[in-house]
Amino acid sequence: MSGKTRIGMVTVGQAPRADIVPDMAALLPDVDILEAGALDGLDRAAIARLAPEGDDEILVTRLADASSVFVGKSHVLPRVKARIAALEDAGVALTVLLCTGTFPSIPARRPLLEPQQVLLGVLRGLSHPGRLGVLTPSERHVPQTTARWQADGFDAAVVPLSPYEEHDPAAVARAAAALREAGAGVVVMDCIGFRDVTRRDLAARLGVPVLVANLLVARLAAELLAL
Repeated sequence: MSGKTRIGMVTVGQAPRADIVPDMAALLPDVDILEAGALDGLDRAAIARLAPEGDDEILVTRLADASSVFVGKSHVLPRVKARIAALEDAGVALTVLLCTGTFPSIPARRPLLEPQQVLLGVLRGLSHPGRLGVLTPSERHVPQTTARWQADGFDAAVVPLSPYEEHDPAAVARAAAALREAGAGVVVMDCIGFRDVTRRDLAARLGVPVLVANLLVARLAAELLAL
């Protein structure tokens, strides 16, 4: 067994998250990352039964075959809790939740990093000109994302852009234009699946700071581990 520090990363989809974890790992030298997913081991039929219903919060996530899927938070929360507990049993020093959704208190015996809470802490300590711009992963997310940021005290301009289609230059250009028109002075990429390459593209187009959640929590994990 490696003598390196072990940390856990839990996605609401399926592990491994080859789209984002390698970029996060680059900020966590000499660390073993153990990944787990709330949907691990489930086939398409079982996943379909976890689709959001009624006013359940909509989460979008990535499957092992690189496709994306919508699930309801209430359906996946028990599975997320179980994955966190299993990683703690495996001896991780801390766990990173790979989702920017808002979750109720999750029992944890080791430090647990929740990206949405990290984003809120950073933004509450940051003064900036203009409005807060928020990228949300689909049109379906716009109402709930707008309401969530308003409830947290932010007048956010919420714009849809799927992190699983961010390779489309036209989609990125449309999102940038909408954020510019809204007068965004800082932008939050409010989905764990957004990547640094898109952050850099948007920052260059807009000329304002852009926060990408997965790298922000990776940097905080490195600080907690004194790396």
